[in-house]
Amino acid sequence: MKSGPHVRITCLLAMIVVGLCAMSCGLRAPLPEGAELIPGDATFAVSVDVPAILDSNLYKTLRSNESYFGQNRANFYRFAEATGLDPTKDIQRVLFLARASEDGIAQMTGVVIGSFDGRKVHDYLAESGLPVRQVEGMDIFEMVVVSDRCVFCLAVVDSSTAAFGAEETLEAIAKIRGGKEKGLADEERAGRLLRRVGRHPEAWGILRAENLTSGLMGMFERITGDTSALDALGPIRDVSFSFDTAEPLRILIEMAADSENDALLVADVLKGAESVGRIALREARPEMGGLMSDIVIEADTGIVRLAGSVPSSDIRFITELFGDALQAGGIAAPQTPAGAQAP
Repeated sequence: MKSGPHVRITCLLAMIVVGLCAMSCGLRAPLPEGAELIPGDATFAVSVDVPAILDSNLYKTLRSNESYFGQNRANFYRFAEATGLDPTKDIQRVLFLARASEDGIAQMTGVVIGSFDGRKVHDYLAESGLPVRQVEGMDIFEMVVVSDRCVFCLAVVDSSTAAFGAEETLEAIAKIRGGKEKGLADEERAGRLLRRVGRHPEAWGILRAENLTSGLMGMFERITGDTSALDALGPIRDVSFSFDTAEPLRILIEMAADSENDALLVADVLKGAESVGRIALREARPEMGGLMSDIVIEADTGIVRLAGSVPSSDIRFITELFGDALQAGGIAAPQTPAGAQAP
């Protein structure tokens, strides 16, 4: 039986209606892996593709800086040893997340995603004899307890996901997993930024603070010696970033403003400050005159977007600038405790 033109038109109209309904019902882009488990009070999260990062020039450049890798690397290998996993074969991605305090980053926690069998890892932990308690159906194994508080716990979240870190964060993950607590991805601005990251970038992260604008001012002051161009900026509380490890690193940074007008203003101010900063950088550091030479700054629907490329050889300078920015915005880089040894 042949379908007439009116039947085809009817089908086409039906497809359009379905599409419009899906859009109106809030059909959203997927979250990057692990983002759904970030607690709502986290102020910092960064996720890396382990094989890609370990094989990159970026890792080779920053590996000696213990403030970036020391404590996290030590805890990651401690987790792998406790669970019987091979970090180079069984683990694909690690998500580090933390809360900030007056003393800097606190309660650093790791969420691990890989090709391992979650049930076997759980059984391995159970057979180890570690003390265990259950929160919302998830077993939390206590490995290091100080003053009646577990500072290094282990848990299996699902068939290919596990976690390690402070008991408070693992409890929050268990409650999010059980539907008893909302995570960061459920918040309007942070959730929107996370969904814009995409599903599989090699590295991505999100920063949250009361006001990251002051951090940006400190960063530009180091480059230009003048922050007057940034005085009109309103508060920026949520910033996401992502990049892959191919040379040069293609970096995307997005900021959520309070309104569309604020985003347009932020973008305009950043464009002007970026031009001034580029000239100053060429004079102060001629060898880095081409840094972010292809940077693009734009704003749309309340989001400020910065995209550009950076050679891995220049990344240390960038991390120094952003390190100051994070501290000024209320987020400090984690420090390795005195005497701690990183594998």
